[in-house]
Amino acid sequence: TLQHNKSSSFTGGFKLFEISDVVLPDDKYVMTETIVGAKNARRACATYSGPTSGFEVIHGLVDRIMTLCEVAPEADYVASSGNAYKKVHCKEGWYYNIRELKDGDVRTYFPGRAAEVLLTSPSTGGKQVVIGTFGILHPDVLDSKSSDGLIPM
Repeated sequence: TLQHNKSSSFTGGFKLFEISDVVLPDDKYVMTETIVGAKNARRACATYSGPTSGFEVIHGLVDRIMTLCEVAPEADYVASSGNAYKKVHCKEGWYYNIRELKDGDVRTYFPGRAAEVLLTSPSTGGKQVVIGTFGILHPDVLDSKSSDGLIPM
């Protein structure tokens, strides 16, 4: 979609998001030969393109999505956010944290401008599980166009 909107004005920033199902192989629950061995999983993707990096725009969106899903931020995350957090109703035992990705963890992003989203829930046994990443795309990624001229996202 960004490719098709190159002529649009980006002075105020350009924000896009998509929430959709993807189909993944699933051999775990195949009971008979009639079951296809696949499952649907819901995924979210967001992008911001504008005159500034927009890291804080996507960071704020992650916080908002977690609030709407009634997942509370962990205490150390709230402490590092100052007084910006307003307590709302959340599911018991569900917490999230956002931490900086170390340089080299994911080469998709610009060093020092990437983070991962960690979820702790009853289904994870109290352990943190990485459920997503976000950051500023590295210039090498932006330069590596596919054969159809589209930028990989």
